[in-house]
Amino acid sequence: MFASKFFGVNTAAVFAKTQAQQQPHAIFSRGMALMGRLNDAPGAQKNQKRLGRGPGSGHGKTSGRGQKGQKARGSIKSWFEGGQTPIFKLFPKRGFKSHIEQPQYVNLDKLQHNIDNNRIDASKPITMKHFFDAGILRKVTGGGVKIIGGGAKKLRQPVTISASKISRHALQRIEEVGGSFTAQYYTKLGLSTLVHPEATLHRFGRIPLRAKPIARKHIEYYRDPENRGYYQDSPAPTIKPSNKSLLKSSSAVRQSPLLSILETLESEKADALAALSAFESSKVADRPKSTKK
Repeated sequence: MFASKFFGVNTAAVFAKTQAQQQPHAIFSRGMALMGRLNDAPGAQKNQKRLGRGPGSGHGKTSGRGQKGQKARGSIKSWFEGGQTPIFKLFPKRGFKSHIEQPQYVNLDKLQHNIDNNRIDASKPITMKHFFDAGILRKVTGGGVKIIGGGAKKLRQPVTISASKISRHALQRIEEVGGSFTAQYYTKLGLSTLVHPEATLHRFGRIPLRAKPIARKHIEYYRDPENRGYYQDSPAPTIKPSNKSLLKSSSAVRQSPLLSILETLESEKADALAALSAFESSKVADRPKSTKK
């Protein structure tokens, strides 16, 4: 009262006007009656499905599951496929299987360890069979065996080794200590025959011949002196001429021995027929009649 009289301003009216400007007008228009009608949005809550509460509920007794069985007593796993092999066991999901045969690797330190334990005799030529007999390798693969230079400094004595391939570092170390290496080509069957000849003989009834390299990359690899290949004296792989080019040049055609014999018989038969026809065409002159009486 004192402030309003002193300043000449109605402070109560000013305060009420300020409060009205700060608060939105919607609050006064809705009113307090809306508080009694507050509820959740449609679908915000879902009533519980109570089972086994009598037939009147629609889900009594067997609760809509039927009688007996796996579906009535429990649930089936989502990954179950009826007993067949599930897909998570059927196929590999990561990576891929390369079509290129990978070799098995033998380090020089492991070779020296087996020599020290008298599992491998270094005074004799060492083949891939000795690696399997010593237990260094166990499974025969089509990629063969490759000698690598792991622990190369541990190799102390000269050795003569033959395997499928060798690394540059391992080859350098073997030749430094006075040894030698020969790269030899083996197929999976050939390597299996080398390692287990008795099993191959029992399986086929014979020892198969050793296969020669036929792919160009194999021929070029085992002909290269830098790889110490055993195929260095073989001819270089060339493109075979087609049948048309062979027919054009008669000198390039190779006849089989049977065909040459048949041609000789045909020529002899033709000569015999010609002689027979000449003999049949010839006539002996009639003897002249005698005039004597």
